[in-house]
Amino acid sequence: MNLLLVMLIILGISKQARFRQDKTGGDTVETAFTICQREGEIIRGSQATGNTPWSVNLPISCPTGYKVAGLHHTHPFGEPEPSKADISEAKRLGLRQLCITVPQTCVTKCQQVW
Repeated sequence: MNLLLVMLIILGISKQARFRQDKTGGDTVETAFTICQREGEIIRGSQATGNTPWSVNLPISCPTGYKVAGLHHTHPFGEPEPSKADISEAKRLGLRQLCITVPQTCVTKCQQVW
């Protein structure tokens, strides 16, 4: 998966990400997870599912011994590109990497946001 190609950074653990997508319709809810790393191993950290296709709140955390490397979330029925709000949220959290998947097409894109 493309997540293994993400250039990783270290981030503090006690934060929460809030992602919102422009409303485009559909019935798939938005999901998100923290990307965690330890000695070259990449795993999923905390995970969250939103109540709508347009937003999800994610408590950012990783298991003991792992460090936060980035965030992943979905854009149901959208594009695998970060919105201005996604980029703003990543910057607010001190993240450089953000991955987005469109569930209906299974297309994932990861990119450095600053």
